[in-house]
Amino acid sequence: MTTDTDSLYAAWKKIYPRHQEGFFRNLRWALYGIELGLFFLLPYLRWQRSPGLPSQAVLFDLPGRKFYIFDLVIWPQDIFLLAFLLIAAAIGLFFMTALAGRVLCGYMCLQTVWTDIFLQLERLFEGNRKQRIKLDSSPWGIRKGLIKVGKHLSWIAVSGLTAFSFVAYFIDVHVLPQQIVTGDLPFAARVTLFLLTIGTYAMAGFAREQVCIYMCPYARFQGAMFDEDTLIVAYNPQLGEPRESNRRTRSVMGAKAGMCIDCNACVTTCPTGIDIRNGQQYECIMCGACIDACDSVRQRLGGGGERLLSYTSLQELKGGKTHWLRGRVVAYAVLLTLVLGGLVLYLARHAAVELTVIGHRQPLYIVQSDGSIQNNYTIRILNMTSSEQTYALEVEGLPGAVLTVAAVAAEDAQGHPLLTVGSGSVTPFTVYLRQARDQVTPGRQALQFTLTAQSPQGGSAAYTGVFNRP
Repeated sequence: MTTDTDSLYAAWKKIYPRHQEGFFRNLRWALYGIELGLFFLLPYLRWQRSPGLPSQAVLFDLPGRKFYIFDLVIWPQDIFLLAFLLIAAAIGLFFMTALAGRVLCGYMCLQTVWTDIFLQLERLFEGNRKQRIKLDSSPWGIRKGLIKVGKHLSWIAVSGLTAFSFVAYFIDVHVLPQQIVTGDLPFAARVTLFLLTIGTYAMAGFAREQVCIYMCPYARFQGAMFDEDTLIVAYNPQLGEPRESNRRTRSVMGAKAGMCIDCNACVTTCPTGIDIRNGQQYECIMCGACIDACDSVRQRLGGGGERLLSYTSLQELKGGKTHWLRGRVVAYAVLLTLVLGGLVLYLARHAAVELTVIGHRQPLYIVQSDGSIQNNYTIRILNMTSSEQTYALEVEGLPGAVLTVAAVAAEDAQGHPLLTVGSGSVTPFTVYLRQARDQVTPGRQALQFTLTAQSPQGGSAAYTGVFNRP
């Protein structure tokens, strides 16, 4: 008995996308190669840093609260950069969607890339589309079991390698295998390895197009960013209709017959299982597979002229011209340029050292036997470079000032104390600042501590403080 509730849900049908070579397939392979190469190989890239620091070029050291990205070290106080990156990513997504629709889904989305890899492994073990359909419909046997086991083992291997590569961005890739074998891997890393392996296996192996159609929120709100000038994959009904597959009928119809021979090649090759000839659909990820399929059929039939399927816009389908420079596109481009420009400017001027000065309050000042006044301070120097640095410390704004640092005897040519701080460390120093009797005036005096590295890469920092007097 069928109820009203049953009619609300459509039964899931497995999609068997047909592999199709062509220009857009080759373009996707090229982009996949770049993405996968960066993801899997970047953890193995070494970078020379000071002794005691990680040599992995890109390492997100969560226990140490530092992110190492080549020569750049991101500290906890730079966490706002993550917000700017997310804002830039969102604006970039809006920009690309307004300009070229869901093209990022078809060429760069991780779900698309890994699903395509799993499909290629499935094709390797089970054969082409027809062979896969026949295998799934056949009864279970030794041959079918071995094929299925081999396919799933390859899926699990890729999923495990994906999880391993992800964790390698947080634990040195040369240490990670040893920790896995010996059982010394941190609990959080073990959970991440397990969940990411299972997640990749499930999402790319089974969910596939369901992620793009139902789970991904982008599929739902993308339509709000489309307009008639947005680039989409579309079927030209003026060229293709009326469809006719029978050669004799086509010969009788002559010029009245459309170019489409209703071969369904565009449908069988679509990874989300839609018929692009039914018009614009939110399920389309704009991968261009249907264009390659239609072009291959046209070439076999010796056809020429315009494409039935192409990257175009609704404006062009109506006989007009696509307007690339329009309000929303320009606005997104300007916002994206400002955000990225701000990030680049901040990183270019990123402080290499940070100085903090805390005055001692017990006592506020000390009257020396010769009548001079002394204040004591604790300074903390944070070296944010990837090498050990030596800094010269001086005081400005206090006449007759004499500056000494506890347990530090080295001085530069001008007599300023030299303080050495290791890479990526915070080092405290006790500073004694004394003003000669003949220079002392009543009340508090503002002054400035200045820290200058001996090497150009060390940078400089300043801190405004107060000198207390009777």
